[in-house]
This record gives sequence, structure tokens and C-alpha cells, in this order.
Amino acid sequence: MFFFNNIKNKIKQNHNLYVNLRNIYGFQKGFISLLKGKRGAVEHIKSTYSLVNKSSKILGKPINITIEPTNVCNAKCPVCETGAGILGRKKSFLTFEDFKVIIDKIAPYTNTLMYYFMGEPFLNKDWVKQVKYAKEKGISFISSCTNGDVKGIPQGIIDSKIDFVSFQMGGTTQETHQIYRVNTNLENIIKNLLETIRLKKETNSKVHLEAGFILMKHNEHQVEDFINWCKQIGVDSFNIIDPCVRTVEQGNQYLPTDKKHWIYDPKKFEEGRLQRRVIPKNDCPWIYYSMTIMANGDIVPCCHDACGKEVMGNLIEQNLDDIWNGNKFQNFRDKIHNNQRDVNICRLCSGYGVSEIK
Repeated sequence: MFFFNNIKNKIKQNHNLYVNLRNIYGFQKGFISLLKGKRGAVEHIKSTYSLVNKSSKILGKPINITIEPTNVCNAKCPVCETGAGILGRKKSFLTFEDFKVIIDKIAPYTNTLMYYFMGEPFLNKDWVKQVKYAKEKGISFISSCTNGDVKGIPQGIIDSKIDFVSFQMGGTTQETHQIYRVNTNLENIIKNLLETIRLKKETNSKVHLEAGFILMKHNEHQVEDFINWCKQIGVDSFNIIDPCVRTVEQGNQYLPTDKKHWIYDPKKFEEGRLQRRVIPKNDCPWIYYSMTIMANGDIVPCCHDACGKEVMGNLIEQNLDDIWNGNKFQNFRDKIHNNQRDVNICRLCSGYGVSEIK
């Protein structure tokens, strides 16, 4: 995996080569998906055309949507804006009625829905109903990410028909886990994951269950134990998650000693600067295929705008077209094309490729 990531990073550093390969892949992905009858394929092709031409007005609709069920969390992870108490947004839960309004506007085009953002999604009392509704509306693939320490998760996952859930933990022992995953209980998380695996087998559910390990300096010695445990319990996949931090101080505290897991430039870090390995070059494909909807209905360009500094509109109150190709979104895309280094939410982004179609 490191070999392929290294090749990918080298290609990204040759910007012209990267852009050309990405655009070819985008069209290829769209046409193959169209032949397979995938939802969102036509929009994908149209959006790729707009991307190639660096148009601020996009021909296609967004096909990859992030929805925030809540910005409330029972965990207190110190790097996370929610966990650290610095999110700066009113605590809220997306109601079922507002969720239906949003889904009815995006479902005809949406291929993939990521049902989580700046909070623990399964704290929303209506989460099972919401996921069910989105599936009934024909959205192809719905995924979520959980800290796993919430009652009722296993049965809810089976009942909701969600496609993918990642249980993320911070160590293989409570002592290590709680250093970063503050205020959560590893025993509860493991019980919920094991029960979900059992129910999946019992009901022949198709849900893909992943165990995630948030790699940090204090837990890197437990990676091998985590991998062996995952192989034993029958989880569908496991993931070693490269950490993100917001400051050099956090980097000194949490980044693992093995720098191949850093998305940041080690040399710049030694100079006291937090800078990603691949510098933004007035280019972002993600804003041509995707958007993020916060719990109050506000739309921001992507998941790096946790605090909601770049609000493009409100999908509960407005039409999709008025936001997606509205003045704010077009001006934001122009800013990306002309001077991306001045866009704060791009500063620590590790970079995204062309949106996938499931």
C-alpha cells in the first residue's frame, strides 16, 4: 500500500501529468458507470467536462454528498473541533422532516451519501429512519463512521440497510485508546462491533463492516495486535488511518514516529510549519462532484470546512441549482482556480481525486 501511495504522491507532484491522468480517468469512470446504469453517471460525465474546462458553473449535479446528522458527539477527541469545544456552531440534530426535504432534492442525482461529519451520527434518534428513507429514494451507497460507543448500534445497522460502517478506535487497550478517544469506552465499542458482526451473519446482511485504527505516536506499537485481532473476529476490512492535526504542537504530541504515515511535509514540520506534502496548485476536482450539508441545512464546499466558514446556501430553504451554481459557489471555484493558497480550508487538505461511482 505504501508503494502505491508513494507512486501516487510522485504523480501528484508532476501536476500536469496528474491532471491529465485524472481527467482521462474521470471520463472513463463516467462512461463505464453509464453503461452499467449507475445513478449519477450522466452527472459525473457532465461535471468532468466542466472540471477539464475549469468552469465555475458546472453542467452536472453533485453526486457525492456528505450529510451531518448531528454536530454533537459523546467523544472528546482533542484534535477534532467538536471534541475540543471550538466548533463555533450551534449544537443541532438534523430532524427527519428536514432530512426528507434534503434527500428529495438530491436523490435523483446522488450516487454516494456519507452519513457523518462533525459529530457522532448514531446519536441522532432518527438515524435509522433517515438512512432507510435515503435507501428507499434509490441512493446507491450510504456509508457512515462511528466511535462505536452508542447503545443500539448493532440492530440499527442491520435494520437501516446501510451499506458501509467504520468503527474507529484509538488503541487495543482502554489505557491507550482513551488518550485520544477521550470519554469513550473501548469495551463497549468492541461489544457493539462483535454484535454487529454476529447479526450480519445471522441475517445475511450485505453491510460492509470495517474496523479503523487511528494511528498516533502513543499507539503505533499496537498496530500489529490490531491487525491480528481484525483477522480473528471476521470484520470485512480494517484500516490504519493516517492522522490529521491542526497545529505543530498537536503534531509533536500525536503524529507517529514513522513519517510515511504523515500527510505533512517532514522538512517543513522540522522548521515549525505544518504544510501538506503536495501543495495546492489552483486545482480541486472534489468541488465539481461533491458538497457537504451541515445539520442545519447549510452547505459548505467540503468536509474541511468543519466550522462552516464558507457557507454557500441552505438546502432546506433553497433549491439545489440555486446553490450549486449560485454566485457564492461559482466565486469560490474561481478562487480555487486563481489563488488556492489563500483558501484556508485547502491549507491542510491531503487532496482528493475524481469522485467514485458505486
